[in-house]
Amino acid sequence: MEARVATWVSAESKSALAAMLGNDAAASAVATADPNTWGYMQLSNGKKLVIGYANLGLLPAIIAIDDELVIGIDELLVRIKKSNFERVFTYRMPTIFHEFVSSSDPIVVRDEVGFVCLSASGEEQWRHLTSGPIEKFAMADGWLRGETIDGEKFSFAIPA
Repeated sequence: MEARVATWVSAESKSALAAMLGNDAAASAVATADPNTWGYMQLSNGKKLVIGYANLGLLPAIIAIDDELVIGIDELLVRIKKSNFERVFTYRMPTIFHEFVSSSDPIVVRDEVGFVCLSASGEEQWRHLTSGPIEKFAMADGWLRGETIDGEKFSFAIPA
């Protein structure tokens, strides 16, 4: 089981976040286009990564891959270096980020209506979109299979 990378700490507002942080400055910040919700990821190394987002219903998610972090937030995936928080890439999802499907390189992520595979540099390797929001799915034996909320089944081979 993978060790916890970070803990999400929410704030009531940007000013409440500033009060929470006090003199304990954040190491870096990531924000979407129109942030209305604020908080920070308390990383296992003690550093804080401030996040501002539009709160489209899902909390920010974060995974570690080697010496980098990948953050999924609203319509963005952002990859940064752990050591200095230098941005490696920012990728705009087709719709809203939901979860990491595979946390190795290349990474596979699910958004509201499909799946995207990205290289370590942020280049899209492949994309598969469904006809509607995904209700359930499973990845096994080189296939992604599932069903949309309207009951439409989907099945596709994961490109090599």
